Amino acid sequence: MTTTVSPTKIAGARSPEAVSVQQLADSIRDEALTLAQDKYAVFQRGSDLASLLRHPDFFDKFKYGLAVGVTDALAANDQHVLAVYVYDPSANPDSESGDDLPLEATLHLLALVQTPSAALSAFVVSLDQALTASLKALPSALFAQRESVLDVNLITEKDVRLGVGYAALLSSLFAPPIKVWAREA
Repeated sequence: MTTTVSPTKIAGARSPEAVSVQQLADSIRDEALTLAQDKYAVFQRGSDLASLLRHPDFFDKFKYGLAVGVTDALAANDQHVLAVYVYDPSANPDSESGDDLPLEATLHLLALVQTPSAALSAFVVSLDQALTASLKALPSALFAQRESVLDVNLITEKDVRLGVGYAALLSSLFAPPIKVWAREA
């Protein structure tokens, strides 16, 4: 059932151990910015970064890029990570106002694991601290005063079967989480 997960672009050809957590966080940030800029409208690509980070479409693409980078790091760090989902706790599919919600800097993830471990939890805390510091370097008030940017909830297959806690989000009809990655069976 286990497949090998390469650290992909984050660590390049180096092993995850050879990269400090701060270097990893900076790489996740930079690749998320590149991904967002590559997918953004051609006529606005030349805008300064501070302006781009205030635009909801660009910011959403950037946050998804962060989710991809964090997911790659979790998968490379722990073979017990089976899948990772991103979700928005403030999503309201019934909203008819058309108004954009304020930009939210916290990245909410569900990590489906075989068994939660103290090592994985410690890695998440360490990555959160490093990524928070890295994002503070961006020209955005959303990150300037942040103490944390990652909200990673570890769930098990049993939690999913029973529909308890955050695992219940996976069966949501209204605003289900989006699968970012899953380990191949």
